[in-house]
Parts: sequence; C-alpha cells; structure tokens
Amino acid sequence: MRNLRDTRNRRKQTAAVAVAGALFALAGCGQSTDDVFSNLNGNGSSGSPEATAPASDARPETPPDAPPNYADNSRVRRPGEMSARDEKRAKHEATEVERALEELRRDGRIGPAAVRPLLTRLSAPAHVAVEELRIGTGTGAGKAEGSAFGIWIGGTACVTGSVNRTRAQAHANGHYPETGCLPPAPTH
Repeated sequence: MRNLRDTRNRRKQTAAVAVAGALFALAGCGQSTDDVFSNLNGNGSSGSPEATAPASDARPETPPDAPPNYADNSRVRRPGEMSARDEKRAKHEATEVERALEELRRDGRIGPAAVRPLLTRLSAPAHVAVEELRIGTGTGAGKAEGSAFGIWIGGTACVTGSVNRTRAQAHANGHYPETGCLPPAPTH
C-alpha cells in the first residue's frame, strides 16, 4: 500500500512540475527576451526600439561575425585615444624613427641590442621599451629575428613598431590599457 501511495505522489509531483514549466514557458510568448523580465527592476519597457537601445558609447562595437563578448574581451588589444598635441608629436617622431630603423635594417642590425641605443638617442628623454619580436599565438608562439618597440610620447601617445629582416615600421597610437606602449602579446 505504501508503494502505491509513493507512486501516486511522485506522479502528482511530476505533473505539477510539468504544468509549472509549461506555464512559465508560455508566459513569455510573443515578447522579445528583453521585454520578458523588464519589470523585475521596476523599469517598464515602452516596447519602442529607442527605449531599449543601449547608449552608443556604452560598449565598443562588435564585428558582426565575432563572439558575443569579443569587443569587451579584446579591449586590451586596442590603443587608447591620443590628445591632438601628442598625436602630432608622435606622428612626427614615427617618421624619424622609421627612417633611422630602415638604415639599421639595411645593415642587418635588427636585434634589441642594436635598436635600443638608437631609439634612446632619438627619443630622449622619452621612456623607450624594446623587446624581441614575437610571432604566432598560443602554443605555437615564439620569438622571431628582430625587435618590437614602444616609445612614450607626452601623456597619451606612443610610437609603436617593429623591425625585422624585410621591413622597418613605426606608427603613432595611444597607450594600450595593460601594456603601455608595447602591444599586448598575441593570444589565441
């Protein structure tokens, strides 16, 4: 008798859970996901696109074929804004640096030991960072023959670039959030 009663109770519980699940699923029919829970924090939705659209500067724009949080997760790989004064100075400095690095490259002197003194002399008193050139990502990442560099210009700008056997390049950009004037290491 006890087993029969337990079986009936289990059936009733299962039926109650199924009915509750169906009601919950149907409660949102015909509404967008954003509207289903809009009143939970006391804010109603007017249903107009203008009312539900986020502010244009709330998040960085995500490329259409990127994962959902790509823009947030890749923010550290994008340089910040430069002031107009620092940008002008950095662009001028980038031209001079690229010209000097091209001479080093033609002489075959592209390692950090040759690049660092040249950049320090050209950019004094600015802070200069020089490291071995990195290539690849993940477990295939490694060092390549050449140098990567970053030079602080004013309070908001950098001259960033690299030199290897085939080319020397330098360009003006803002500071990277976590690494200053050197671009972040490649990732997956």
